[in-house]
Amino acid sequence: MPADSTQDEDAVLSYGMKLTWDINDPQMPQEPTHFDHFREWPDGYVRFIYSSQEKKAQRHLSGWAMRNTNNHNGHILKKSCLGVVVCARACALKDGSHLQLRPAICDKARLKQQKKACPNCHSPLELVPCRGHSGYPVTNFWRLDGNAIFFQAKGVHDHPRPESKSETEGRRSALKRQMASFY
Repeated sequence: MPADSTQDEDAVLSYGMKLTWDINDPQMPQEPTHFDHFREWPDGYVRFIYSSQEKKAQRHLSGWAMRNTNNHNGHILKKSCLGVVVCARACALKDGSHLQLRPAICDKARLKQQKKACPNCHSPLELVPCRGHSGYPVTNFWRLDGNAIFFQAKGVHDHPRPESKSETEGRRSALKRQMASFY
């Protein structure tokens, strides 16, 4: 899914893109004096440098559904996109939007999630995997070095955005309240 024009402008204006570095470099830019504003939905081949004090960067937060994947460098955290879970019939919700659920991180839970029915039309749910990095999932890399957290993304997401973590938690809380009122 192409990034919106604001995101494109952000990437061009990114301090992380002005410097020449790669997440695997043995030496990162030392003691950066400028930091990027945190991006929850990074898309494309981008690099950002966040302050080591940035709470969302410390938590490796992403709007995309990402899971930790094996990386042979212990100083770099590697995360791969899981895609999005959608209704197999692509039914429209009351507001005209489409169901775009956050895939479960764990393989077993994700398989169980796909066996559930669409809450709107009761059709099967299906996982649309991310294949935006030469047929493989988009990958995000995080590295803490000195006073900075270096972030690098490889690939362009080829699927709709899933609901954010906070939207998922809100929906689950509302369902629990609704179920509790029946009893």
